[in-house]
Amino acid sequence: MSQLRFQLPTSHPPVCLRSLVRFGWNISLGLLLSIGSGGYLSGTTANAAIFDRAGLKIPDREVNSDRVNWQLVSTATGRKYNGIGVIDVNYGACTGFLFSTGVHPTAPAYVLTNGHCQGSFNKLPTDREILVDRPTKTQFTVNYFHDFKPDRLTIPVKRLVYGTMKNNDIAILELTKTQQELTQAGIAPLQIAPKPPDLGEPLIVVGVPSQGVKDELNFLHAATCKTGESANVKEDIYNWKRSIRHQCSIVGGMSGSPMISLKTQQVVGIINTGVNDSAAKQPQCSINRPCEVVKNGFVQTFPQENYGQPVYQIPTCFDRSGRFDLDRATCELERPQGIYPQNLKPKA
Repeated sequence: MSQLRFQLPTSHPPVCLRSLVRFGWNISLGLLLSIGSGGYLSGTTANAAIFDRAGLKIPDREVNSDRVNWQLVSTATGRKYNGIGVIDVNYGACTGFLFSTGVHPTAPAYVLTNGHCQGSFNKLPTDREILVDRPTKTQFTVNYFHDFKPDRLTIPVKRLVYGTMKNNDIAILELTKTQQELTQAGIAPLQIAPKPPDLGEPLIVVGVPSQGVKDELNFLHAATCKTGESANVKEDIYNWKRSIRHQCSIVGGMSGSPMISLKTQQVVGIINTGVNDSAAKQPQCSINRPCEVVKNGFVQTFPQENYGQPVYQIPTCFDRSGRFDLDRATCELERPQGIYPQNLKPKA
C-alpha cells in the first residue's frame, strides 16, 4: 500500500495514513471523497470533481491551481464555520460538523458526517445495513483554519448513534463533550434545515480538502454553487435516493461537508460523492464512477455532476432534551429491521 501524508492539528506531529488500493464494497470509498482510497493516487492527483469560476469542469490534476472555484476560509471571515472540522476515521479523514439539537445544558454534542466515515474500516455498512449505538475510536478536530494560531480543539467521539449507507450516506456521532461546553468554548453549531432545498438554491460548501492537496492548503475551504435536480445515484452496491446534484468543487477529505443554503444559512445536504477523472474507463456505476438510475432502470454517468445527500429527516429524531432517539414517534430516519416508532409498535 502507498502512503498519504495528512496534516493533523498543530499540537500533534504529522503522521502517515495508509492509502487503500483495492476495489470492493468494504473499502473507504474514494469517490465517496474520504482521504485514503484510490491506489492510483500520487501527490499531484486527487479524487476530485472541480470547477473553475465560470462553472466549467477542470481536470483533477489542477486541484492546487488558482483556477479552482473555492477559497481558503480565514478565522476573520469564517468564524461561524469553526464547528466544521476533520474526523480522523483511523483509515483516513473526512469532514464533519457540529449541529444544533437545542439548548438543554446536558445535551451531548453531535457531529454529522457520511456513513462511509463512521470509523470502522473493517466493516463499513452494507447496502442493507443500519448501524445503531456502536463504539468508535474516531476523534473530531475543530478550528481548522489555515491562519488559526492556538492549538486546535480535538474531541474524542463517544459512540456512533446512527450510521447507514442504505438509501442515504449519513452518520451521527456523539461526542464526549456537551453542546453547551462547546458553545462556551466558542464553537458554533450549524442548524439543519427541516425540508429539502429548492431547485437552484444558492449554496456554500465548507470542508477540508486533503487528497492531492498541498499541505499548506489542507484547511477549511469554501465553494459556492447552486442545487441541481434530485437523482437516484448508484455506486458499486450502494443506491442513494433523492441525491442532490451540485457543481461545487470538492475533493477527497470533503466527505461529510455541509451544503449550506446562502438564503437561510441552514444545512440542506451533506457532500458524499462525485466522478473521478481517473475512472473514465471503468464501467458505469463502479467505484469512483457513480451513475444515475434514469428511466426504465437505465443508468448513465454524468462526470460534470457532484452529489450530496438529504439531511432534513435528522432533526425529527431528537427529543426535547436534545438527545438522539430513533424510537421517537416523529423520527423519519430509516430504522433497522425490528425497530419501530412509538406510534407503530406491534401489539404484544
